[in-house]
Amino acid sequence: MKRTLSSRLYLLLFLFAFFILVLSWFWPVSSSAVSVPERLQGPSAAHWLGTDQLGRDVLARMLEGASYTIGFSLLAIVLSVLLGVPAGILAGMKGGWIDRLFTRIGDSFLAFPDFLLALLLSAVLGPGLFNVVIAVVLVKWIQYSYLVRGITREVTQGQAVLLSIINGSSTAAIIKAHVFPAIRSHVLVMSTTDVGKVMLLIASLSYIGLGAQPPSAEWGAMLNESRAYFTDSPRLLLIPGAAIAGTALLFHSAGDKWRDSFLKEETEAKEEKQCAANG
Repeated sequence: MKRTLSSRLYLLLFLFAFFILVLSWFWPVSSSAVSVPERLQGPSAAHWLGTDQLGRDVLARMLEGASYTIGFSLLAIVLSVLLGVPAGILAGMKGGWIDRLFTRIGDSFLAFPDFLLALLLSAVLGPGLFNVVIAVVLVKWIQYSYLVRGITREVTQGQAVLLSIINGSSTAAIIKAHVFPAIRSHVLVMSTTDVGKVMLLIASLSYIGLGAQPPSAEWGAMLNESRAYFTDSPRLLLIPGAAIAGTALLFHSAGDKWRDSFLKEETEAKEEKQCAANG
């Protein structure tokens, strides 16, 4: 039942992101169509969320911005996982000088807050969303590596892996049979929670001019463009701000629910093993 609930939650979250991204592609109103006579209009039948300082449809820009903010956040998380998980497994399985080198590199990255390091890397790489994604990946991959490294070391020291080694199992077979099942739920929870954090990071960098560049309708860039019009049209700030906060909260809540579900499953599994051993 809990596994079914987690699967449904994952499916609903995926469908939400997919629906927003697809809707942005097929929305009939152009997000870049400038109409100065219609600038700073309130919500109406023609423009459900009104227009911005250049007369562009705010709803169309919000939908296009979702493809940037959510899409690039998911891309950054996927790349971080693809880079961090193998590195963590390698360090955890091999140990020795590989693990020591990995630890030195990881400590160097973790010595700085995420935003500060991403800000520094974005400034070096230059403005642009792709450069921001590269900066975020360089910041986040080590966190997945550290998580996977610790779990891998714990698993490889267990009796099940020792018996597999004695029976002549290959490294690939041990990773598939023992390491992947142990890290899967932890990586899923961390990556889901991190989507919201990366969204805030990308939006923050775009807000200060290092991310998406005009006329891109990224949510953080929309916040930056609308600062001067807060007194006359506060909705231009409130709408993208609420979208960022709400979507980040949605992914964070999903991560929390998955974590609670997996913890209950692990506790029940341990209790069942203990009962079987005692009984």
